[in-house]
This record gives sequence, structure tokens and C-alpha cells, in this order.
Amino acid sequence: MSFSNARCLAISMLFSGIFFVSPIPHTAALRNAFLLALIVLLVVLWKTPRIAPSASRNPEILALGALTLWMFVQTALWAVDRSASFDDYFREWIGGGVLAAIVGYGIARGLSMAGDARCAERLPAWIALTLFSHAAWTLAFQLTQWVQTGRYSLGSTPFAEYATLSGVINMAFALLAADTATRWMGDGKLLPWSDRISRTLLLITAVAIVAVKARNGVIAVFSVLALLALLLAWRERARWQERRGGLAALLALTLAISLFVVNFRSDPRWATFVETVPIALDTKTHKSWMDEQRYPLPPMASSGQPVEGSAYMRIAWAKVAMEGIQSRPLGFGYGVEAFGRYLKSEYGLTAVSSHSGILDFTLANGIPGLALFLVFCFLLFRRGWLAWTAGNPWGLALMLTLTNHFVRILLDGHFGSFRLKMVALLLGILYWLTICGRQPKQKAT
Repeated sequence: MSFSNARCLAISMLFSGIFFVSPIPHTAALRNAFLLALIVLLVVLWKTPRIAPSASRNPEILALGALTLWMFVQTALWAVDRSASFDDYFREWIGGGVLAAIVGYGIARGLSMAGDARCAERLPAWIALTLFSHAAWTLAFQLTQWVQTGRYSLGSTPFAEYATLSGVINMAFALLAADTATRWMGDGKLLPWSDRISRTLLLITAVAIVAVKARNGVIAVFSVLALLALLLAWRERARWQERRGGLAALLALTLAISLFVVNFRSDPRWATFVETVPIALDTKTHKSWMDEQRYPLPPMASSGQPVEGSAYMRIAWAKVAMEGIQSRPLGFGYGVEAFGRYLKSEYGLTAVSSHSGILDFTLANGIPGLALFLVFCFLLFRRGWLAWTAGNPWGLALMLTLTNHFVRILLDGHFGSFRLKMVALLLGILYWLTICGRQPKQKAT
């Protein structure tokens, strides 16, 4: 094995390692060890005499810089607990999100500038396989339980909570969907295996998304597929006579609707959702969101049965969080526990997240912080769009990965911790592949 191949294998294994252990509980030390190894690798690879495309003046990077600066200023001037907020800022945002994005981008860039662009382009494949392994593991666990008990338990997981695994599996789906669409449209392929393997992995991942039984995960995948259908339809709007674009868009939309329908029919929580909404929004009358032990879940008028707890809590907390944003539009100071700080100051309650990453983020960083974050996301999405329409299919992977994460943090409190590191690492790699101008040369088979 040549030095180049051995180096590529070692780097790929490091990325696989951190993506594999990240969702597994009690692996923080191992995650940090992998990240430290990647940082050392970044330092080594960054020292290259070749000239690389500069991203420092790209609008999305300037927007990220402005957002990071605002977080610092806001925490310094208006944080409720300045010490705790600065600790979260440097540990979560700088040491987690920003650093992870730099590591992913820098290693992919370093490999390309060292003459090993093929290795840089293979990193998403290793990550996709690693993320897929969690989908396969979950399905194998559920099938084993089925054989042992005779009952198939949707939502059961080999470790962690179903919401945690759902987020990981969704990331795999976004990458595999981008690869499958790229192949279908005749643009080559993003991941280095055959069409049959790509379709099989996508199908198994879709089944795992339903099997995990996370409603928000299904909604995020629905959004990714609906976006994919729109993108394919738009790009091929002038070539409908070929039918390939229209058929691809139709297939993506059909899969999106099918996943949602299967989840709707297999998850009984949807049956009471409509009746739960107005009850949950009446936070003054119904106070289970404050303390479920002290205030039992309110009954539904139709059946007299208690409302579905998960939907009730999320909706009630979302309303309370928006009241907190209204009361302090400049924010409470950076931190994933901004919602808890608001509840403690206003109601004397103990909590962590509102179960919406966007609301938590806005509570922490204020409306200006939200505006800057939305601008950054828009510009990053635009970068992927410009690359994709110019013929670089990595732009599609960037758009779908970003959309999946944005929808997920809108519905779940997945903004910080290992989730932020994982998506930042992946987006950093995809960002480099998007701006460096290279296109996958391999044709689909």
C-alpha cells in the first residue's frame, strides 16, 4: 500500500470513528480524542505550498464571522449569567461548531492541495457508510427483538434515545439522496459504489427512519425530498422532453409522501395531534408544562383521555419560549440552556431546552442573532445552489444536508453538543468540495 493510500485510509478511519461514537452515550472522552487527532492532522496538512481557493471573503463566511462576533458582544453586554454563557460560547460554539467546521474544511482542503483530491472526495462516502451503520444496527436490533418476542417494536433502539438515532440516520439519508439523484440525472456519482448499492442503502435508510418512529425525523426527511423534487424539476424545466428530470422529481415526491403516510399510520400519536394543539397553546389554564407531576396532562374533549404528552410539551414550551423572546429580544446570553434560564427567572422552574433548537438559539442570542443565523444559512444554501447549477453536484449534497439540519433544529433541540460537531464537520467537508470547483469524474454504473 502506497503512503498516499495509507494516509487516506487513516484519515477516513478517524472521521468514521468520530461519527460512529458521537451518538453513543458516555463516549465524550473518545469523541474528544478523535477530534484532537483530526486537529493535529489539520495542522500537518495545512502546511502546503500550493495555492488554494480562498473562502475567507465569501459572503457566507463573513456572515458566520458576524454571527460569532454578535454572540460574543451580546453575551458580554446582556447575558443573564455571563460566566456560564461565555463558558458555553467557547465550549459549544467556538470549540464545537466553528472548530469542527474548520477541521472538516481544512482537512479536505489540505488533502486536495497536497494532490490527493480523490481522498477528499471519498470522505463523505466514509461518513455516509458510518452513519448508515447506525440505521442497519437499529433495524437489526428491532428484528432480533421481533424474533425473540414475536412482537415488532417500532421506536426501540440498541442505545440512546430514538430522537438521537433519528438525527444520525437523517444525515445519512441526505447524503445518500444527493448521491442517488446525481446518478439519476447523469451527473456521475458522489459516492464510490454502484447504482444498485446506492439505491439499496437509500431504501434501507428510509425504512430505518420509519422504524425509529421519530415524527420530527420523518418531517425533516419529507422536507429534504420535497426540496429535492423542486430542485430537480426546476433544473430540468427546459428539458421535459427527456422526462428524466420530471420522473426524478416525481419519484422524490412520491417517496416523501410515502414515508409520511407510513409514519402517520404507524404512529398513534398523530391521531390526537390536532386536538392537542389548542390545549397546549392555552398555557395559562393548562399547566402540565410546568410540572407534570403536580399538574396532570389535561384531558381531550372527544375522549376524556389525556392529551399526547410529547406534542403537548413541545407546543406549550414553544409558546413559552416565544414569550421569553418577546420579553428579552436581545437574548439571555449564549447557551443551549437559555430556555432554562428564562424559566428559572420567570417561573422558578428547572429545565434545559424548549425542544426547538431555533427557539433556544433565539432566546440565547436574541432576534439579531436569529437574523444573522438565517442570513448565514441562506448564503450557505445559495453557495450550494450556485455550485450545483454550475455543474458541481457536491452543491446538492450541501443543500440537502443543510436543509435536513435546519428543519431538525426547528423541531428539536438539536443545536448543540455532539450533534453540532457532527453536522459542522460534514458541512465543512462539503463546503470545500462545493467551492473548489472539482466535479466527480466517475460515472454511475
